[in-house]
Amino acid sequence: MQFGPYCRMRLYCTYHDCNVISLFFIAVKVENFTLFESKLTLKAHTANTIPCMFHTRRHLNPLKVQLEWGKIERNEYVPLIHLYGDHVRKASSDYGDKYQVFIPEVSKGNCSLVINPTEITDSGTYQVRLTIVGKLYQPTPSIEVEVVNQPKGESRGWFKKKTTTVPPTTTTMMATKAKKGSAANNTESASDVIFHQLDAIERKIFIFIIVIGVFLSIAVMAGVLLIIKLRQKSKKGDEEEG
Repeated sequence: MQFGPYCRMRLYCTYHDCNVISLFFIAVKVENFTLFESKLTLKAHTANTIPCMFHTRRHLNPLKVQLEWGKIERNEYVPLIHLYGDHVRKASSDYGDKYQVFIPEVSKGNCSLVINPTEITDSGTYQVRLTIVGKLYQPTPSIEVEVVNQPKGESRGWFKKKTTTVPPTTTTMMATKAKKGSAANNTESASDVIFHQLDAIERKIFIFIIVIGVFLSIAVMAGVLLIIKLRQKSKKGDEEEG
């Protein structure tokens, strides 16, 4: 079939626009994909969270986001839990609800892992993998976790440094209002840990920007004064020659 010049131009433009639109939706820049710490100490026989977050400059479609947590066993990566959209797949039915993620919050940047309950055997290296629109973001963050027994007589609410504990949560949809409220509180608890760390990072960046701004202002003022002096010298030289 033959097309006239105008039709060919319209077809080209349509094809070009489609490519631009496709690239816009496919290219997603992930920033601050982090586990915050390289090592973490958790208490045994409690529900614990390994904080994780990432940031994107635009809203993500939850159906295009895949999140997977795994553990390094005998130098091999072993998947624990995989989230694709709103579907959760466990590596083994024996895990039950031991490993959980915050399904509604993942597309918003909360990639934390909940281990409930945490046992001594859960010590080891954990790795999180984030895939958006088919792209796996690398390098994949990893963290060394040490699980310790809680000393006798110690309150379950007493936490040591780099120890994080949150109430039990669930990755399934809640049927009652009470369970929904509980899930919301758990999400807020994990989010508080994450955003507290994020606020600290942002404060450091803000202070750094202020310091740079002060130095730049001083440099500009010094440059202006130097130019003024040079012009004054130039005028004096012209007057003396005249």
